[in-house]
Amino acid sequence: MKCLNPRDKKDEDMQIKREVFLIATEQFGPASIREIQSEDISRLVMISGVVTRSEERQNRAAKLVFKCKACSTVKTVIGKPGLGKITCPKACDSITVEGSGNLCGRDPFFIDDRKSKFVDHQILKLQDLAETVSPGEPPQHCLMMVEGSLVHSIVPGSQVKVTAVYNIMKTKHEAYEGYLRVVGVQHIGKQDIRHTPFTAEEEARFKAFAARPELHKRIFELVAPSIYGHDDIKKAVACLLFGGARKVMPDGTARRGDIHVLLIGDPSTAKSQFLKFAAQMAPVAAYTAGKTSSGPGLTGSLLKKPNGQFYLEAGAMVTASGGVICIDEFDKMQPEDRVAIHEGMEQQTISIAKAGITATLKCQTSVLAAANPPSGRYDDMVSAQQNMDLQTTILSRFDLIFIVRDVTTREHDKRLARHICHMHQQGHASNQLANRDEQEDAFLTRYVQYCRQHCDPRMTQEAATYLAHEYVDIREQVRQRIHDDSDEAPAVPITVRQLEAVVRISEALARMQLCRSATQYHVQLALNLFKVSTLNAANAGMADNVVFTEADQTELQHVITEINKRIPLGGQVSESRLIAELVRFGVDERLVRRALVFLVSSQEYEYKRARRMLHRK
Repeated sequence: MKCLNPRDKKDEDMQIKREVFLIATEQFGPASIREIQSEDISRLVMISGVVTRSEERQNRAAKLVFKCKACSTVKTVIGKPGLGKITCPKACDSITVEGSGNLCGRDPFFIDDRKSKFVDHQILKLQDLAETVSPGEPPQHCLMMVEGSLVHSIVPGSQVKVTAVYNIMKTKHEAYEGYLRVVGVQHIGKQDIRHTPFTAEEEARFKAFAARPELHKRIFELVAPSIYGHDDIKKAVACLLFGGARKVMPDGTARRGDIHVLLIGDPSTAKSQFLKFAAQMAPVAAYTAGKTSSGPGLTGSLLKKPNGQFYLEAGAMVTASGGVICIDEFDKMQPEDRVAIHEGMEQQTISIAKAGITATLKCQTSVLAAANPPSGRYDDMVSAQQNMDLQTTILSRFDLIFIVRDVTTREHDKRLARHICHMHQQGHASNQLANRDEQEDAFLTRYVQYCRQHCDPRMTQEAATYLAHEYVDIREQVRQRIHDDSDEAPAVPITVRQLEAVVRISEALARMQLCRSATQYHVQLALNLFKVSTLNAANAGMADNVVFTEADQTELQHVITEINKRIPLGGQVSESRLIAELVRFGVDERLVRRALVFLVSSQEYEYKRARRMLHRK
């Protein structure tokens, strides 16, 4: 162990031991909170974890000097290290007068602040690292106390390795709770103990794998092999796992390298399975559902304790910094909660200002989200903006947006049915096949870690020129389409953020090959992926020349009649209220939306007030 010089000076008046801060160079004892046992009490341990809570600084009494108000007797009490308290003496030790007892009375002491000694201390909460938690088990938490120069040296979201003494304290319910009295802290970087060091054999294997002629194809095959089809989504998930290069500009600002992907479309199209796979393969990951997630739960919050003190609680995006956060049912989140993650997705920081306290937390996290259209399924008779039902401010922050459709052709259904039946047949296969899949998954995880550590690609000048030219052409095509069709603005705006998205995807493709430079070849692959995802979503609209059957026309006419009964000529009504009323009347919501699209396209009705009100001409 290495000893650091203490900040506090030696106390010359009392024999108070000088504090010593330790940093262990090798792991010893339990490595995580869940490994701590009762026999580790009062022993030195070395624990790794992520800090999820930070309370305000407080003063702890190291030495209290009590003075009697009656006889000026001085009594000194030295406190024990840790969260223990010093008890004030109840009676004075002065000599009693014969026959009259102690004349100082009960509780005669007061604290002499000038002669007493106090030290700064801070309470934090440590949580097990995500990669050390077994699937299906919740992470363990433990309070820890830092003193002296270690106060305010750790912020929520920091991944640390602490050397501490495991102590216990008595709680209100007459039970004992363990806590860590920290004597040394090491901040864990992205290339620290998040995984075991790479051996020479592993490095040689990775370099040989990177030199394969069809490397990209092989990596894409390793992504969610149990899912049939969706090749472009597998490419996007692979790019998300590898990520682009984070850059710090000369003025101190940063450009994110993490890639965000959104999957939106029909149910039963393996969207959640992609999220589960990414959460399993990423070195650090968090999985959550939109319905049960809040803005503070994803980002962070400033909470108040019963005693009036405030403490900072880190959210899922902060604790998963350096990895991936998977958000299922993204459309079920409240709009204000989605707005809360805007800063975390683009600037990769979380700013909190409350009760006169301001704090900024880091969250260098990739976001993989899945959502369903408002009607449950993607409707061709509704515009892409109505199908997505998400604000453009959040859509523009996603690098790749995929509209996932449930293709209903006979050949596709036959191939999909064979694949699913085959997967179920393998469910009872031998352990040899299961071990082979686990070995492939473990190899992919280690290869992702190695590439993110040892490769930080940059785009070549030739590739940059080519990309700039392609970006201008794409913008011109979108602008011309809006002008020719006299259509509304696309659901997904094509802005400079999409240009930076292609740069990040190109760097991720180069990182897969351990290339130091992203060439024009990588830019072409990234553009192809961008065009079949985000650009396709931006150009998506209602299906042209849709042919209605006689039954469809009868149902549609019935719904139009009901709408006309409720809205007089020149009148207007809220679209959401009209749909809700017709649904209560027994009409299918999808049929109502199709009827509204037909009426607006035939110019019998028009939208007003940001598409909230429906006006009959």
